[in-house]
Amino acid sequence: MKTAIIYESKHHENTLKLVQAIAEKYDVDLFDVAETKSANLSEYELIGFASGIEYGAFYRNIASFAANWMPRECKVFLLYTCGKDNPEYTEELEQTAHSKNCQMLGKYGCLGFDTFGPFKIFGGKNKNHPTEEEIAGAVMFFEEISELRPAENKKSVT
Repeated sequence: MKTAIIYESKHHENTLKLVQAIAEKYDVDLFDVAETKSANLSEYELIGFASGIEYGAFYRNIASFAANWMPRECKVFLLYTCGKDNPEYTEELEQTAHSKNCQMLGKYGCLGFDTFGPFKIFGGKNKNHPTEEEIAGAVMFFEEISELRPAENKKSVT
């Protein structure tokens, strides 16, 4: 299944670790949104959007890219890294996918090293995240959705 993952990974490259692990194992085209201002994604059967979380949502560049370039009626999945999990993080992208009649195959989130705001003073939180286990979990998640199995196994983070 021809797959693209559009990602943005700032600060500590938490999200980049997830998408690179997937791309190392599978034939996936990675697009860094900072370098990709537009794209014809209609040739892809499966499209992922991956991001860190900022102010309770995917990075603005990813949300904007999805709104402008996500093709209609495609298969979509979401990946994210965060300081603390909240199911509302994916709402905007899920609404975009729904508005374009896309099939949402699933979402995977895990902790990421976080030095935002006051956490920087104390050296950050979630050091050593994402862990090897969390990275492997992202790969397993991708394996499941790329075979079009139900992927309601979003990893819960604490």
